[in-house]
Amino acid sequence: MQKLILSATILMMVFAQVNAADDEAEARAASAYISLGDPMVLNLSGSRRLTFLQLSADVLVSDSDAEETIKTHVPAIRHSLIMLLSEQKAGDIKSPARREEIRLQATSQVQALIADLSGSAVVSEILFSSILVQ
Repeated sequence: MQKLILSATILMMVFAQVNAADDEAEARAASAYISLGDPMVLNLSGSRRLTFLQLSADVLVSDSDAEETIKTHVPAIRHSLIMLLSEQKAGDIKSPARREEIRLQATSQVQALIADLSGSAVVSEILFSSILVQ
């Protein structure tokens, strides 16, 4: 009798793990990456000499159906990122830790922007796919 109860418990644990893995796989499948287009080139502030930043960014959305919403608002997203990034100093962009803070700040800013423009919270993250400071 104890072996039967133990076997049933083990089977329930295995099914629970399989179900959790399936839910996680479905969530990942629903996500989508959307490019913000051509690299953005802008000046960085606070430098004696002229410093340029070239940046490519992508948007990770939680729902693949949100692609049309993001594509509609790409100009507003690019503007928001350009305004945020042009305030940064070259040294901050070159530092990996500070660059991550800036990326998180950009994510929060774009999430708020899309929520205001579309009424939905579909942006999971902003990802910097390439960065060049010169």
